[in-house]
Amino acid sequence: MFRTASPMNESSVIASKRSIQRTSRLAALRALAVIVGLCSGVSLADEYKIGVINTDRILREASPAKEAARKIEQEFQTRDTALTKQEQELRDLVSRAERDAAPTAEADRAARQRDIELRGREIERQRRQLAEDLKTRQFDEMSRIKERLDAVLTKLAKDQGYDLILQDGLYVGRGVDITDIVIKALEGH
Repeated sequence: MFRTASPMNESSVIASKRSIQRTSRLAALRALAVIVGLCSGVSLADEYKIGVINTDRILREASPAKEAARKIEQEFQTRDTALTKQEQELRDLVSRAERDAAPTAEADRAARQRDIELRGREIERQRRQLAEDLKTRQFDEMSRIKERLDAVLTKLAKDQGYDLILQDGLYVGRGVDITDIVIKALEGH
């Protein structure tokens, strides 16, 4: 019950082999075209002026960013100091309540405990509000700085003939890193 190969099956096997050979040749030609394209792309890259910036460094070192951070710190320092003072007062109140717990009547202890819990929750709420306000304010300032940075980058690209400016590459050679130039331009803007 084995079948012997018929002439029709042999011709289809030969046709399949030819098809595979043709496909292999086409794949090899495509690979060669890609390699040639990449090699010629290297010479084309020499014709473009490319710059790379380190955004984190700009936002850390540029004087507008430093000034914004200082301004925000001053703006929120009063609220933070007041909350720190309230937290210390609460700790003192808790210490006093623990110290005076034995001679105090049960009703007074319960009232004092409710007062401590209410103050604690209020301080936590104010801390969360302060953190949220601070985050919002920092976001607003960073948005303003990034708008200025975009304007500086656009002007720099036009004035100095850059075709492409990238942010934070995996590896950046000194020849294309323009972070220092951008920081100076941002400070003058």
